[in-house]
Amino acid sequence: RVVAKLFSVSANAPKFLERYPDAKILYMARDPLSVIPSGLSLVTGVLDKKFGFWNKPEEDRKRFLSNLYKGLVQLLLRFESDWSSGKIDKSKVCIVRFDEMMTDFSKLMDNIIEFTDHENTQQLKEVIIETDKKQKNYISKHKYNLSKFGLSEQKIKNDCKKYYETFIS
Repeated sequence: RVVAKLFSVSANAPKFLERYPDAKILYMARDPLSVIPSGLSLVTGVLDKKFGFWNKPEEDRKRFLSNLYKGLVQLLLRFESDWSSGKIDKSKVCIVRFDEMMTDFSKLMDNIIEFTDHENTQQLKEVIIETDKKQKNYISKHKYNLSKFGLSEQKIKNDCKKYYETFIS
């Protein structure tokens, strides 16, 4: 069994499933207000360390951030479109809602174990119970300033409206 965390599969799920017909995909559905700033922060952090991104001319930074933002939105909307249009075999994909992972990890893992036909050992059950306790008490320390990226909460909600309707609402 191969398990990989590949965000790129979300933009090519139909082709991936065509190429690997026995594959099963766990797709993390998370609020774009968390996903997008996190992705922007990750990429710009790496670029800043290596190339001094935040010291580059403002025009260059704005153009880059705009293009990166559009790409991140497109990743979300493309999966949503493929999902809603029936291009994705839904029996091969388990939608994992981030909020459910944080509030009811045990139930989510039961669903994933069933979906993947994985053996649920006593040792695994104990790890799940312990993780469930930790998840319920976890509070993220990540805070993102959307204006730093030239964004607003409303812009993200508008641009990702269909994704919200399908996976978040």
